[in-house]
Amino acid sequence: MIKSIFANSPLRAAALLTVTICSALLILPGATVTSMYFNDLLIFLDGGYRVLHGQVPNRDFHTALGPLSFYIPGLGYGLSGDLGLAMPVGMAALMLLITPTLIHILQSRMRPLLAIPLAIFLLLLLATPMNTGEMAINISFAMFYNRVGWVAIGLLLVMHLEPNRTVRWQTQRDAAAAVLLTMIALYTKMTYGVVAVAFLLLTLLQARQRLWAANAVAICLVSGLVIEAFWGGTRQHIEDLATAAQVSGIIEWQIYIRSFVRVSGEYVVFLFFAGLALWHRPRITDFLFYGFCACAGYALLNQNAQIVGIVTLLVGAAIAAEVVARHPPKGTTGAVARGTSLAAIVLMLPIGLSSVAALGLHAGMAAGQAGVALDTPNGTGLRIVNSLDRNHFNLYSNYGETLETGAALLASLDMPPSRVLAMDFVSPFTSLTGISPPEGGSAWMHDNRNFDMESYLPAEEMLGGVDIVMIPERPIADSTTEKMEELYGDYLEQHFQLTGENEHWRLYQRRNLLGIAAPPAVEDTRQMSLY
Repeated sequence: MIKSIFANSPLRAAALLTVTICSALLILPGATVTSMYFNDLLIFLDGGYRVLHGQVPNRDFHTALGPLSFYIPGLGYGLSGDLGLAMPVGMAALMLLITPTLIHILQSRMRPLLAIPLAIFLLLLLATPMNTGEMAINISFAMFYNRVGWVAIGLLLVMHLEPNRTVRWQTQRDAAAAVLLTMIALYTKMTYGVVAVAFLLLTLLQARQRLWAANAVAICLVSGLVIEAFWGGTRQHIEDLATAAQVSGIIEWQIYIRSFVRVSGEYVVFLFFAGLALWHRPRITDFLFYGFCACAGYALLNQNAQIVGIVTLLVGAAIAAEVVARHPPKGTTGAVARGTSLAAIVLMLPIGLSSVAALGLHAGMAAGQAGVALDTPNGTGLRIVNSLDRNHFNLYSNYGETLETGAALLASLDMPPSRVLAMDFVSPFTSLTGISPPEGGSAWMHDNRNFDMESYLPAEEMLGGVDIVMIPERPIADSTTEKMEELYGDYLEQHFQLTGENEHWRLYQRRNLLGIAAPPAVEDTRQMSLY
């Protein structure tokens, strides 16, 4: 039977085998390990915990990221019941969701020589716990939403090609595939969603593909209205995005120039493939498409915490190679087409092999219980490891130690703790200790990224749904803690009482819960721009 599957559909077999191996490597070791961006990882674990307890992103807490960025880890935590498996299980579930769409798109539009390597490349990119373009030793599920976005956009770009193997209900299946990928992009991170919608509009220029593209645009619009009827967070999500753009949207041209210099080699290679494909098939829609790959990829790169590795260029090169294979001019041989395809495959190898290495390193370290585990009620499945970077290991292991002492301080209270806010980059005690989440506030706080001294949440909205405030003595983000203390210090003094402290934390409890009268109110005369 297995032999029959490989013979009848090698692409389907390769995709399913890749998903199976990746899922096993993610889940079976039973833990999440990280050597980088540990505090970023905690954002999504805490957000996943909150949605599992009934909270809705942008309705119950502020975030500039889409709700799927929290529902994916929330699903993983709900299925596994283990915070250490929230990200592995969540990403495995997402791979299972996307794989049928991936098979349909690649099987109907590409030859197996290109389709199989591209399928493996995209699935590895989705599964790997590593920020795209970095070294494989920097293992972390942080910023996983960027990899989800790259994969969704990459698969959509392949749909620029007209099907060379039509199946029953081809138009309807194409539209459904485009809708799924576009909605995943939109509700994971808005920038990828904008690119996805722009691609659908660009595809309307192709007469033979206009029907499915128009259907996809219409269905996306209707789906958005249906989702809003249940979610009800679109307006607030747009306001959170606008605030983040206002705070962090300062354009420094020298940064973009340096960024382009770093990726200039990627563009030189891509232009070679695009030029070769346009020589074989000179069409205005192809010219616009390759320009779209170049511009959208550069814009997305500069929206990410990423230095190199523009996925749209890699996928665009593969598409160009497919065009060359389909439309060889007179007098050329099949060797030109095969050589172009093999060259496109070689371009995928650096990121593909790094993904394999990071996935294997994560599995090996998790299975071998490397590093140190968080000694908190829900944190034992999270391990901080040293993968040849002692400085980052010391940074995050020391941070983990402060979280352990903070959890111990909460456990020492006379009354059960609940609704805790830590005035730091992330407030992870809710998920790490398994207590009731706070109401309102933000998924994370990053000065000059989603708040500053002019644009910030009002004190009542930030602290009104909180019973305990924890202020770190050794924060992971010093300037964030300093600004939060300055912005919310008066409210804290009026409504909270210092009741505990240790070498790492000061703990404040709400006065009315302790039966302590509040001092006279202090008016905040600062001018602020509300979210």
